[in-house]
Amino acid sequence: MKKRFKLMSLFLAFIFTFSFISLDTWAEEGKWYTDAAKYVINNGIMENLEEEFKPNDEVSRFTLYQSFYAIEKGLGELDEVLNWSKEIGLYKGEDFKAEENITRLEMFETLYNYMQYKNITAEDDKLEDYLDLDEVSEKDMPIIEYLVGSGIVEGKGNNLDLNTNAKRAELAKIHYYLSKFFNKETTGAVKLVDKYGNITLDLLTQNLLNAGFEFGDILTVKINEQEIEAPFGTGYSDVDTGSEIVRAPKGFGANKIIIAVNMGNFSTTYNVKEGDKVEIEIKEKAGYRTEWEIRQLKRTNNREDYSTDEIFANFRNVQLGNMRKGIYYRSSSPINNELGRASYSDELIKESGIKTVINLADNEEEIKGYIEAEDFNSPYYKELYDNGNVILLDMGVDFQSDDFKAKLKEGLKFMIDNEGPYLVHCTEGKDRAGFVAGLLEALMGATPEEIKEDYMISFVNYYNVEHGSEQYEKIAESNILTSLKNIANLPKDAELSEVDLEKAAEDYLIGIGLTKEEVKLLKDKLSKDIITELPNVA
Repeated sequence: MKKRFKLMSLFLAFIFTFSFISLDTWAEEGKWYTDAAKYVINNGIMENLEEEFKPNDEVSRFTLYQSFYAIEKGLGELDEVLNWSKEIGLYKGEDFKAEENITRLEMFETLYNYMQYKNITAEDDKLEDYLDLDEVSEKDMPIIEYLVGSGIVEGKGNNLDLNTNAKRAELAKIHYYLSKFFNKETTGAVKLVDKYGNITLDLLTQNLLNAGFEFGDILTVKINEQEIEAPFGTGYSDVDTGSEIVRAPKGFGANKIIIAVNMGNFSTTYNVKEGDKVEIEIKEKAGYRTEWEIRQLKRTNNREDYSTDEIFANFRNVQLGNMRKGIYYRSSSPINNELGRASYSDELIKESGIKTVINLADNEEEIKGYIEAEDFNSPYYKELYDNGNVILLDMGVDFQSDDFKAKLKEGLKFMIDNEGPYLVHCTEGKDRAGFVAGLLEALMGATPEEIKEDYMISFVNYYNVEHGSEQYEKIAESNILTSLKNIANLPKDAELSEVDLEKAAEDYLIGIGLTKEEVKLLKDKLSKDIITELPNVA
């Protein structure tokens, strides 16, 4: 039997209904599926049943595949739908059984196949919050991780409920969310301003890609009567410190667009708040492409991909200039496990006898969340924290801001007032920790080349950046060497060899509020000469 939408019936129903009331009166208002139901019916993706949507009715296999066919080609008969579904890899079975009701798992598998066909990329999400993970097969796990990462699949509360039959409302919701990946919209609004001043838009990366944008294009961002020029990239380090970036996180189409200043605060710089309208246009195609390609960095969070625990955790003792061996360490976070490195860092700081920790990244609420998480395994750090040997600075990444400088002063005074060995860390142990390490290395008499070499170890550890390569030199110049010039109040094109970097670091510290005596005490703490007794610092 051939299946076809009842065009004449729908048309007559439309004419009759329109004569008296709105087209959408069949849609019960205020329900979680209301907007989705209107979308699929009004766009011909699904059809009403007996002039009602019937959200709780189960979905037949034909209805499922017809809904995806309708997106591409409109109405179709069974043979047309089936042949097309097989041709593009949507259906891979043998006996179609058109009238059979499908499970949520089959609905998700079909959605996944369609998104692959459309080349929609998404970042796999962790599924530990779902209570029925044991029902997800090894084969299906990557599919579900991808769909949850895309934001289309959310589950039912704390369950994925894969083996129950799919409902019409659920299929409608999937298509409603999926539709957002197909538009070419380049005008949106600020959805979120994070604690670093980065702004997240309500635009998906896929929207810009659909509109012809490519990574390496130079864009114009219009916001609050301001026009800002910035390249389209994937990471903050795609641009120099202090430069703007229109960022597609990791290049995944499902991720929302972020606009930021690398190591700066976009929202305060341009006076942007949530809800502000943002327009994005292409100014120059591929104008930044070569530079963007040089800066591409890729890493994994798998321990087996790294030769040692120290490299994986980006953990090391810093001993430059007059620094005493074993007194100053830097690392990725031993408490925040978002990179899967916390337990390794925690064990390493225990082995190194760390007594005092300057946490540049977190606040008390975040620390509490890490400790309560199921994957928490940082007992030594927790002991230090509980004993008052960890200071939480919750710093942003704008090294030039008054807030950053005030918190840095607080952290260094904590270091002066407590005994080493010291650990200074942020999340990756790369940017904020890299800046603080560079500053203290300069204070202790290290040369610019030595400071650069230590800073770049993080990029060698994480991203296998080749020492001395063009990429290596470009990253160093646009990050730590620029930071050193800022510390010394030098213009960007100046040579660091022209300045007494140790004196510049001392002046910087006094400029952020440390006294000359405190600077001397800090140097004593870090120096090769072990100080057994220090005077109290007011």
